[in-house]
Amino acid sequence: MRAPSVQDLRHRTTEALAKQLFSGQIKPGDFLPKEVDLAEQFSISRATVRGALETFNSFGIIKRISGLGTRVQAYDSWNILAPQVAEWIARYSTPELPFSKEIFDFRAATEPFLAMEAARKATAHDLLLIENAWQGMYRASKSSDSRWRGRHFQEYDCDFHEAIYQASHNLVWVQIARSVRPAVIYIIRQTTEQADELTDSLGRHKALMEAIRLRQVSAAREAALRIIDRTAFDLNLTDYDRNTFEIPSL
Repeated sequence: MRAPSVQDLRHRTTEALAKQLFSGQIKPGDFLPKEVDLAEQFSISRATVRGALETFNSFGIIKRISGLGTRVQAYDSWNILAPQVAEWIARYSTPELPFSKEIFDFRAATEPFLAMEAARKATAHDLLLIENAWQGMYRASKSSDSRWRGRHFQEYDCDFHEAIYQASHNLVWVQIARSVRPAVIYIIRQTTEQADELTDSLGRHKALMEAIRLRQVSAAREAALRIIDRTAFDLNLTDYDRNTFEIPSL
């Protein structure tokens, strides 16, 4: 069995630190252990430690302060739209941390608008992608393990929303959808665990799909808001007020 490479060791160290950072074990304002202590903790060289720390520094998660050490930045400094950061959120974050609420607020603010854009602009190809994703959700919901063709209901759910972003035909929205996909799956995972929830989710998503297909802009907005309403309920967001996010018809 070969010895782990420097890249392997750096990856393991990065993941171990990510787990502590994204689970809240290490919080904003905390200082990380010194490089020499981290090197001893993970049985690696200081150069490998520095490589791992540079990863977090590049995402705005930590900051090196001369003479003091390495401090964890406030959450609003973290580049949560970076795909790697979104992956860590999906893998390690807990409901107690602000990520669920922040991602929810992002979806609540954008998806009703994007649903209207999709109702206006969706091509036949866009409609096919949306319907294929819904069909995947439907078939997965009928399986005992919520899977169809090797993919989970939650993945098809995310495909559905990503297809709507794509149907906006705005390059920025399409790129954002791809970047935050892991984080969106993290939210979906928290809200689709029971069979009755899957059935309700299917109905709400079908209403949105039909409104987009029929070019019903206002109905698409309302259908998107109904999905957001259910998500807020499942996340137990007691202070949710849909009027904060609702977009008037144009």
